[in-house]
Amino acid sequence: MAQLHIARKALALEEESYRALLYRVTGQTSAKELTDAQINSVLAEFERLGWKKARFRRFAAGNRPDVRKVFAIWGSLRDHLECRGSRAGLRAFVERQVGVSDPNFLNGAQARQVVEALKEMQRRHGVVWRGSDERQTIR
Repeated sequence: MAQLHIARKALALEEESYRALLYRVTGQTSAKELTDAQINSVLAEFERLGWKKARFRRFAAGNRPDVRKVFAIWGSLRDHLECRGSRAGLRAFVERQVGVSDPNFLNGAQARQVVEALKEMQRRHGVVWRGSDERQTIR
């Protein structure tokens, strides 16, 4: 459904034109009422009109060393976290710490703040982290 709105915006369709296209292709005037097959038909029509589907990239751990360190320390805590070290859990943690929606958007000072908070979590959970795969838990 999100792709419908992205394509509509990319093609600069006004509301009236968009609804007319939906009706012409599916017989419905609202995207909420569309089935998956109808959504695919509308997307095919958008492509016929010149819209090109964007490739979605999976977010990587970042190119900056300080951001990679955030990901690495977070991974070292995965056995001790309720979220099991998930990406969504990291995003929520970073949001609470510094108000940024994704670790890849941290500036240097924010990354240092998050790293220090993660190190404190490691101390609380007894995790000794020496680098990439050298983790051990102190019991």
